[in-house]
Amino acid sequence: MKELFLGLYATRVYLPFSSFSRRWRRVSRRIRGKQTGSLQATRLPEVCWTHCVEVSVPRIWEHKKENGNVRISELAILSAFAASCREGSTLFEIGTFDGRTTLNLALNAPATCRICTLDLPPDQATKYPLAGGERHMVEKSAPGSRYEQYRSRLPAAISRIHQLLGDSATFDYSRYNGSCSLVFVDGSHAYDYALSDTRAAMTIGEAGGIIVWHDYGIWEGVTNALDELEQREHFGFRNIRGTSLVIWTKK
Repeated sequence: MKELFLGLYATRVYLPFSSFSRRWRRVSRRIRGKQTGSLQATRLPEVCWTHCVEVSVPRIWEHKKENGNVRISELAILSAFAASCREGSTLFEIGTFDGRTTLNLALNAPATCRICTLDLPPDQATKYPLAGGERHMVEKSAPGSRYEQYRSRLPAAISRIHQLLGDSATFDYSRYNGSCSLVFVDGSHAYDYALSDTRAAMTIGEAGGIIVWHDYGIWEGVTNALDELEQREHFGFRNIRGTSLVIWTKK
């Protein structure tokens, strides 16, 4: 019951108010001719999340947000996408961090799905430089701490999570090619990684599968990469209104 209430709150209360607040901040800065590094101008067309998925009230666990987590409204939308995934398919997350999103993907997806989540070990060198300010997301004892604490309470769901380790720019994705019903891109926010992770996500996504990016309009590298790709390739990327999420359905 608590999980459903949180899903209702996230989508019916938090999302509308945060959407209005974000829109006002953008308008205010535009009027004053100001722009901050944490809220860039965006060019992608917007779409309401309810036009993207049928699940109307997703469930939410671990609602408390830590620095580096998605907002509760974004967590609810991602959970709704997970609930609509094809039975027996794979959900793939690029960027585990503390595993809060991973947990919610696992608990909302059909019981026959598996969740693969990739994270960079703290001692591994990276192919590209990381963005400034994101090193704390890498330097942790182990990824997935927030889903690991549920292993004894919800063993069936947590056993469907497969923790992968490596640099997303050099990881071998070949075994997942064309098999993922949902890919969530939330790794490094550096421009080169945003491009590299996008190419990987588009490759492993299945026909009709959904790819979702986080931090559009928040981190400059992500924003520039997605805007430039859309301008050049006309993929049909859409920014989910009131969030930093971008969605694309693979044809």
